Amino acid sequence: MHDDLEIQWLRTFLTVIMKGSMTAASIQLCRSQSAISMHIRKLEDALGVKLFCRANKTLSLTAEGHELAGYAEKLLSLHSQAKSSIIGNQLRGKISFGIPDDYASAYLATILTDFSRQYPAVELSLICEPSSQLLPKIEAGTLDVALVTRDTPSRGQFLTRQPLVWVGKFPAQSMEDGPLPIAMYEFGSEARKRITQCLQQVRQGYRIMYNSPFIAGQIAVAQSGQALAILTQCSVPRELTVINSVDLPVLPVLELAVVNGDHCKAEHPANRLTEVIVKIFT
Repeated sequence: MHDDLEIQWLRTFLTVIMKGSMTAASIQLCRSQSAISMHIRKLEDALGVKLFCRANKTLSLTAEGHELAGYAEKLLSLHSQAKSSIIGNQLRGKISFGIPDDYASAYLATILTDFSRQYPAVELSLICEPSSQLLPKIEAGTLDVALVTRDTPSRGQFLTRQPLVWVGKFPAQSMEDGPLPIAMYEFGSEARKRITQCLQQVRQGYRIMYNSPFIAGQIAVAQSGQALAILTQCSVPRELTVINSVDLPVLPVLELAVVNGDHCKAEHPANRLTEVIVKIFT
């Protein structure tokens, strides 16, 4: 053992574990596979142990590899905290951040808390609008960052999947008496497009009782018992019940992504907000 453990070697080591192979890690880190292999070899040389068992073209951690993984996670976390503490207090600027209200109810408080703790001098302006309105602003360069429902598989950086669910109580009107009354997302939204396809399976048909880009109205209608609402699972309030019924079609699952405007170059503080958001979801 003769070398210090470099942060980049440890980052590569954890990425190989997470991705399951050096090839996948090289893609994730935008490095050649030979560079990935070299980092692992340097780690093994520095420690004088083997970190991976290589058999049948698969990688598995040795006992020493498992032990190092725990320390590597702590070291990288501390490294990140140190950078954020020093750089974060120096970072200045303004960021405009867009988020739909259903995601805001679930995630915004955590995002604001984590970001302001790391970058207290950065001014953050919030825009709470549907994804269908936020994305054009990102493309036009009038919005820096947005947490949105993906409209295409390549849109932004993937965060998580969020199922849509039926909430409320079956209206006083029987399922057999006429079209099912529904409180619905706004016209043009990605969620509405996908929901509409599923609604074709409603046996007795359906009618849209309420349209809105915001969830407050949908929740109120569902609470009144006059219609069922369709909400993202993360935004369902405690007083509403999620309905699982064979009489209702299975709803789609949405993909959440964080998107940066093309005008946000490497030095733009918006990139620090994106990093904070990604970390919350990983």
